Amino acid sequence: MKTISDSVRLFQVSDSHCYANDDARLTWTDMPIYPNRSLQAVLDHLQERQEGYSALLLTGDLAQEETPATYQRVNQMLNAFPLPVFTIPGNHDIPHMMQENLSGNVQMPEQVALGNWHLLLLDTHADGKPGGRLTDGQFARFEELLTQLPADCFAAVFMHHHPIPIDSAWMDVMGLREQRYFWSLLEHFPQVKVVFNGHIHQEFSGRYEYADGRKVAVYGTPATCVQMKPLRKNIEFDHNRPAWRDITLLADGSVETSVHYLPGILFTDIITASI
Repeated sequence: MKTISDSVRLFQVSDSHCYANDDARLTWTDMPIYPNRSLQAVLDHLQERQEGYSALLLTGDLAQEETPATYQRVNQMLNAFPLPVFTIPGNHDIPHMMQENLSGNVQMPEQVALGNWHLLLLDTHADGKPGGRLTDGQFARFEELLTQLPADCFAAVFMHHHPIPIDSAWMDVMGLREQRYFWSLLEHFPQVKVVFNGHIHQEFSGRYEYADGRKVAVYGTPATCVQMKPLRKNIEFDHNRPAWRDITLLADGSVETSVHYLPGILFTDIITASI
């Protein structure tokens, strides 16, 4: 019989929007946001709490300034983290540049097996587009990985773009384009219990429900930089507290998860040090 000790604990961070220079300020909001310092503060905070955790997932938009120097700087920060780091591209990233400049502790795998759980990492980046897509070839490879899953295991999918609407009109036009096909494919693989995404810069909890009553949970994770107000027709900034998601994949196939924001005193330290 599996016990709680068989569970898998993960951190998820997303949308760091970093620059090559730690003193660079995010340019598309008037809020005082220094992306590199925000990401570093979250990593420092999580490092003190990493005992019992298996990995850190970074679900896209590592870079705001898409240059080799930016990815090299992010790589330095992530390689100082004590856990394996698994990452995927977002719409602001350049996938081949990530592959060329991320190394060491930082990996870009398709699949990771942790105990009885399998993490499936999808690249939904589309060149020159803010929305996400999966090509026919990517779907074929995804189906191949799903087919190889043992019948008695569980799977969690990580992707940048959201695969269901979040009821923010301006953001929902930039979700995964092939949502219908994505869910029709997952219908045949009951091992998949949950999907985690970034991209939306806000906390989200939803689900996709099949006709037979099966439900797959969907969780969106806020950014380590600026957050957006939910349920809006047009873009509205919310606040600039950096966030992360805590994930526990339990031995019975259930999931426990919660979003946390950097404690206020630590957040104040970032702004003070950057001004």
